[in-house]
Amino acid sequence: TAAEGFGDQSQTYNGVMVNLTARPRNGLTIQGGINAGKTVTDNCGVRDVLREVGATNPYCHNDPGMVTRVSGLASYTIPAVDVLVSGTFRSDQGLPLAANYAVPAAAVAQSLGRPPSGGAPNVVINLLAPGDRWGDRVNELDLRVAKVLRFGRTRTNVGVDIYNVFNSSAVLNYNQTFIPGGSWLTPLMVLTPRFAKVSAQIDF
Repeated sequence: TAAEGFGDQSQTYNGVMVNLTARPRNGLTIQGGINAGKTVTDNCGVRDVLREVGATNPYCHNDPGMVTRVSGLASYTIPAVDVLVSGTFRSDQGLPLAANYAVPAAAVAQSLGRPPSGGAPNVVINLLAPGDRWGDRVNELDLRVAKVLRFGRTRTNVGVDIYNVFNSSAVLNYNQTFIPGGSWLTPLMVLTPRFAKVSAQIDF
C-alpha cells in the first residue's frame, strides 16, 4: 500500500560545514572546523491517521534547534631541539534530554478510547518537547609533547600525552526515566578525567 495512506511525513536537514587547513611556516600545521545544522522531522500526518501514534508521541513536529560542533588541531616541530608540540580541541553539543514517563494503560485508555495494543501495561511518553533541554556541552583539550632521539640508525620518539587538560567533568549520559521524586537526570557517565600517558616508539 502507498505510504500516503498512513499520512505524510518528512525529514529535512539544513546546515553548514567549514574546514580550514593552514601551514604558515615549516613544521607548523593548523586545522579547524565548524559544523552547524539541524534536522527537522514532521510526522503529524501519520499521527492524525493513526491515533495510537498520537498517544505515544505528542511531539509530531520535531525542531530541536541548531546543533554546533567545533574542532581543531595544531602541531609544531621546534627545529632547534627536535621537539613536537601538538594539541587537539573539540566542543560538542550536549545530549538532548528527555523525561520518559511510563503512563499506566488505564490512563492511556481514557485518551485513546481503548487499551494500548498488545496488552502493554504502560506507554512511555517523553514529557519534554524536543530541544527543550540539553545536557552539558562537552569541551575537551588534549596535548602532546614528544622528543625525537637519534642514536646511529635508530630513531626514538619519546612523548607525553595529557588528555582532558582542563579536567572537565561534563556529563555524557543521564538517567532520563522520569519518576516523581525519583533520580531523573542523575549523571550516569561523565567525561574521562584528566590523565597523562608516557609512550616511546623506536624505529630502526
